[in-house]
Amino acid sequence: MSARHWNPLIGVLFALWLCGCDEHGSDPIRITGWISTPIEETLMRSLIGTFDRRHPELKVHYEPITANYMDKLLLMLGTRTAPDIVMLEAFWAPSLVAYDVLLPLDQFVVQDPNFAIEDFEPALLNAFRFNGKLYGLPKDYSTLVLYYNPEMLAEVGLEDPPRTWDEFADYAQRLTRDTDGDGVIDQYGYGHAEALEYSLPFVWQNRGEYFDAQGKVAFTDPAFVEALAFLQKLKARGIAVLPTDVGAAWNMDAFGRRRVAMAISGLWAVNFMKDTYAQVPYKLAPLPIGKQPASVAFVVGYAIPKHTRDPEQAWQVLQYLTGREGQRLWAQADVGLPPRRSVARALGLEHDPLKSPFVQSLRHARPWQLGADLRLLDETQTALQAIFLTNAPIEPTLERLRRRLEEGRRPGRVGRTSFE
Repeated sequence: MSARHWNPLIGVLFALWLCGCDEHGSDPIRITGWISTPIEETLMRSLIGTFDRRHPELKVHYEPITANYMDKLLLMLGTRTAPDIVMLEAFWAPSLVAYDVLLPLDQFVVQDPNFAIEDFEPALLNAFRFNGKLYGLPKDYSTLVLYYNPEMLAEVGLEDPPRTWDEFADYAQRLTRDTDGDGVIDQYGYGHAEALEYSLPFVWQNRGEYFDAQGKVAFTDPAFVEALAFLQKLKARGIAVLPTDVGAAWNMDAFGRRRVAMAISGLWAVNFMKDTYAQVPYKLAPLPIGKQPASVAFVVGYAIPKHTRDPEQAWQVLQYLTGREGQRLWAQADVGLPPRRSVARALGLEHDPLKSPFVQSLRHARPWQLGADLRLLDETQTALQAIFLTNAPIEPTLERLRRRLEEGRRPGRVGRTSFE
């Protein structure tokens, strides 16, 4: 997952863009993206190689960015030196659309009926649609699901995963144990990640919202508060922990170390478990349901910068990468799930014991996005850390967060960085 923190230099960089700095590439169509794994880089080069062989008149040059992806991409966009096709998390799409640096793709879609835009899952496609215009196409996605250790469940007489919040809390209680009899708890029921995206499914399942219908923050509403209270109570009871509580780097590291019996994560954790904790058994299930089912969808796609040298040629490449063949090859390498329904059906993902929970969860998932003001994420993360790390009272903490965000939007006001 790429960095999402907004750099204060970005305003300067886009001022350069407004000045009209312009450097076009040469003959090849340039494409960039981040590198998550060697497998993903190899696959990307293979896809480009296949495209080159089929279109010898059009060469593609892959220019991956190994670190600080968004900072470097924003610099290139601001100076009009960005590649012709850029990989983009849906989380960042609202900001780039607000800066008017992406090219709407509707004209190409309309002129290319064989592309079958209706084949895409609507929720994933809409992650790149703003004000009726389409600014990107999804290449893959993952939802959040429940990872659980079946051996740990069996040891306390449990077989199936929890299906409701009540069952989830009961399982967490029963799975919290002193397994070696030394009087110290060494196995916990649930490992929670305090990041907002891991709490939002519980909020949405409780019919809460981060924003209301008018676009104002709604996290002080009872449904939002109740969802966080449910999670905070699990930790206060000592049946849920954060990764740092057990010396783990992240929640799936705690799961792999057998310090927690249940954790929530995405498809990326499958490869992590395979590479790091291959001997640890696990199964997957949709998230336990509150008042309604809900999950978060992490969507990655491709976009074409507004000042691309040759939009028509860029579209040819984008068409292949997000077409049926490109998505099928990508999905078969287990680096992401295909946003095209036809590809998912052809691969039998609904019946795949490993991947079906992710596909099923998409029916009730919403894209991970917070709009163009990314300061909201940093401020909210600070509040959640206070709630989960120090057991801070939820309602006053969220109310201070609301006031801080409102003050930050007033001209000349600079808010504090503390929730004390």
